Amino acid sequence: MIRRMDPIALSAITMLVPAGIWGLWEGGVRTAMLVLPLIGTPVLLMYLAGPAAFVAVNRTHVVVGNPLVRYDVPRSLVDGVRIDGFSIELQVSGHSPVPIAALTPGAGPPNRWSRVARLRRIATLLEYTPATPMVGSMVRRYRYAHLVLLAMDVLALVGMVTYLSSAPFP
Repeated sequence: MIRRMDPIALSAITMLVPAGIWGLWEGGVRTAMLVLPLIGTPVLLMYLAGPAAFVAVNRTHVVVGNPLVRYDVPRSLVDGVRIDGFSIELQVSGHSPVPIAALTPGAGPPNRWSRVARLRRIATLLEYTPATPMVGSMVRRYRYAHLVLLAMDVLALVGMVTYLSSAPFP
């Protein structure tokens, strides 16, 4: 499995989570209404820009987990991997190409890996994982847990703004 582990995203997450825990520990309701959305939003966005993306190869499928969508592609439908600018796409026969976000530079420096090195990582997975022929079609599913987290974050931001606009400051 290859997971996008951007150092900037991981360092932001590791710095903001303890700050959020400290803010909840020390403050009351007003502090919690400020701390949770203001720290939770960057943590969630850095998670989606970093380690939420992955690509895995097993005997029957190539699983591409982009931040909001997951693709399960049977190995028999994979026609190869193509570089398109900064993105790498999985070529699937009979379907449009599937972007592999785990190999696309995220929040870190854009040239962390050369194009050849990024292509070599997925080619190595495809080459060294034994394939079992399987007939099937590509399955595209939303990653509902990530969508729910985004919806909860938006609701928390709206709640924070509503609470702050209705409560007078002392």
